[in-house]
Amino acid sequence: MTRPWAQSRPPAEAAAAARCTVDGCGSEATGPAPSAGMVPVTGAGDGAGAHWWCAGRCAVLARTRAELRAVPMRSGGGR
Repeated sequence: MTRPWAQSRPPAEAAAAARCTVDGCGSEATGPAPSAGMVPVTGAGDGAGAHWWCAGRCAVLARTRAELRAVPMRSGGGR
């Protein structure tokens, strides 16, 4: 049986998102933005440091990751 949807699917070991190549994207926000248009995103949890991210896709991914990490764990280890 032919599965056309499986033909264009990336292999399981492929990264879910390509790494950003902009200088300073993902760097700690301890000073001024490394490039114009970067936004600070604070990590999840008390005392989590902020990092500089490109406005748009990179910032959205960072905010989403921080929000997911903030979801409380259930007893037994699941979320």
